[in-house]
Amino acid sequence: MFSKEQLGEINKDKHLYAVKDLPIITIYDDNWFVRNDYDVLTHGQRKYLIHFFERWGFSLASGSKMVRDEYEVILPKPSRLLAHSSFIDAYIAPNQHRIYCVTPTMFAESLFRHYLHEDFDNALVHIKLLIDKCPYNIEWLRDISVYSPIEEITIRSFFPLMAYQKQVVEAKFKRKKAL
Repeated sequence: MFSKEQLGEINKDKHLYAVKDLPIITIYDDNWFVRNDYDVLTHGQRKYLIHFFERWGFSLASGSKMVRDEYEVILPKPSRLLAHSSFIDAYIAPNQHRIYCVTPTMFAESLFRHYLHEDFDNALVHIKLLIDKCPYNIEWLRDISVYSPIEEITIRSFFPLMAYQKQVVEAKFKRKKAL
């Protein structure tokens, strides 16, 4: 997970977002984030993340892993399945030595799972903070969450989050370009 200083540096960046309780980082895609059912980091997102972590002293050990001392940054390989979650429990498990780079939609799924047993309104606050920085594919997440532990919360939050995200995108992201 991130130190207070690292978290501050990440969240000052206009494209990146992270929270203190999860070992994941996400990056703004573009305002066509609802374009397909294949939830993967784009080439531009991967390049941006690699450059960002190189400034922290990380270097590429493989196409999907960066290392510095005992620390790792993982750029997950995409699932080969369309319309299927690639969530793994490690995205919400405390980890001091490994950071996962995920799409905004996967970040939202991780937040929903992390806050699953907490107050609904508290979970929405955290999801809205993500939307303020990195809008995500709300409809796709709801659809892939059928029969999962987060099915109910994604259905219940669907219309409020769609309305909120529409306002945010109109105000902040309408002219923002892809990486």
